[in-house]
Amino acid sequence: MSLTHRPGVAERLTAHSLRNPDFTHLSPTFDLHPSAQPVAEIISSAVDRRCTVQFDRAGGFDYVYASFASILDQYLGALAEPTALQVALSGGGDGRILGECIGRYMMEHPTVAFHAVITANGVEDETEHLRSATAVAARFGIPYTSYTEAQSAELLGFATDLGSAFERYRREFPDDEAEVVGTYWVQEVNRLAAGAADRTTIVYGFNQEDVIAERLFQALVGSILPPYPVRHIQGLDLIAPLCKVPKKLIDALDVDNSQRNYAARRPSVSYLRSSLYFLAYAVIEQFPALAAAFVDGLEAPGSDEVPEFLDRLR
Repeated sequence: MSLTHRPGVAERLTAHSLRNPDFTHLSPTFDLHPSAQPVAEIISSAVDRRCTVQFDRAGGFDYVYASFASILDQYLGALAEPTALQVALSGGGDGRILGECIGRYMMEHPTVAFHAVITANGVEDETEHLRSATAVAARFGIPYTSYTEAQSAELLGFATDLGSAFERYRREFPDDEAEVVGTYWVQEVNRLAAGAADRTTIVYGFNQEDVIAERLFQALVGSILPPYPVRHIQGLDLIAPLCKVPKKLIDALDVDNSQRNYAARRPSVSYLRSSLYFLAYAVIEQFPALAAAFVDGLEAPGSDEVPEFLDRLR
């Protein structure tokens, strides 16, 4: 129906769904798992029902850590020999909780070695960014190496520091998201630092929205990278142990730090990036089972196999 038409009070309109989906999934019933002192809640799925799960601070961190530890346990358990894990550590909300998870994991697994790489990215104030990130590493006992904007740029082969490069990018491409470029620079610094130290594993703090938005973008451009939580690419293992955790739960576990980080961010200017994240939020809140499938993937039957649900009808 055209939005230019304003229906009359007694006018009857007939609408037909183009593909006959079950619209009850847009407003389903919820199971509620309350907490006596909630600081956050997430929408989870159990089979075909959605659940609102509330957490206090301790319970929320236990939930995040359980996901984190299961991914690292599975990865490390499959290795033929131990390896040092490099951590791309920031001082933002994701980095703060990633650091806390690593600190707990080191206490429970004292033989597992971590080393954080902290780099200025040109996006935030250099001094504040490095200070907050190194404070996270120090608080949770993670050895680290930090790179200033100038050191990061030198490692990347730039003729100028990252801050100047970032500002030039914003001037020349005002409708593109310069923060994405800054994130790419951080990943490249980590890749080069890992190569110099003979490390083959890098741990990132990507959350569930990050992973879903990235997979949607890959579908748009037709370039599907190996999935997380462990991505094997160019001789490196990239691990995202927070990839099953919604961002809002991560932020709720350290509200003050998260608000500080948001205040330091530049306003978004990218229509595409904003659209992808809006879609990721909608999927997580509206269709949590689909959100889980974006992260975990769905195993498709082979071309000569009969799908299990059809086989049961024989």
